[in-house]
Amino acid sequence: MKAQEVRYLKKGFSLFELLIVLAVFSVFLIVLSIVLNDYLKKAEQNIEVLDALKRLTEASNKVTQYLLRASGDAISVKIASSTEITFDIIIAGEKINAKLQVADENTVLYYENNLSETIKVENVEIRFEKADPSSEIDLPVKLTAKTRNPFNKDSNLVIESTIYPPGVR
Repeated sequence: MKAQEVRYLKKGFSLFELLIVLAVFSVFLIVLSIVLNDYLKKAEQNIEVLDALKRLTEASNKVTQYLLRASGDAISVKIASSTEITFDIIIAGEKINAKLQVADENTVLYYENNLSETIKVENVEIRFEKADPSSEIDLPVKLTAKTRNPFNKDSNLVIESTIYPPGVR
C-alpha cells in the first residue's frame, strides 16, 4: 500500500509572506512620513509669511492713520529724520503740534502737545522720507515698513506707502 499522502490545508501566511508584507508596508509609511514632513514645513513657512505680511500691513496702517490727522499748511509737515516726522493738526482753529517717532522695531511713539501714546508694532522697521527728494516741502511722505522674509533670511518684505494727508493744503 502506498504511503498515505497527508495533505494539510494551508492556514494563514508563511513567515516569508509576512516579511514581504511588512517590508512593503514600512516603505509605504516611510514615503508617507517624508511627504507629510515636507507638507508641514511648507505649511509652516506659509503661516510665517502670512504672519509677516499681517504685521507689515497692521504697522503701516496704524502709522498711516496718525499721519492722516495732519491738517493745515503743507510746510507744517516736516521729516526731521528717517525715524521722526512732525506735523500740525488744526481743530476748531486751534493748532496742535504732533509728532511720530520710531523708538525701535516694536514701538512707535505719537506725541500731541503734552500727551503721548505708544503704538505697538511687532518686529517691523518704520521709516519716513520725502516721496520727491527735489521738492521744497516734505509732502507727500513715503512711509516704508520692513520686516524679515521668513523664506529667505537674507532678504526683507517691504510695504511702501505714499501719503498726502487730505487735510493739508
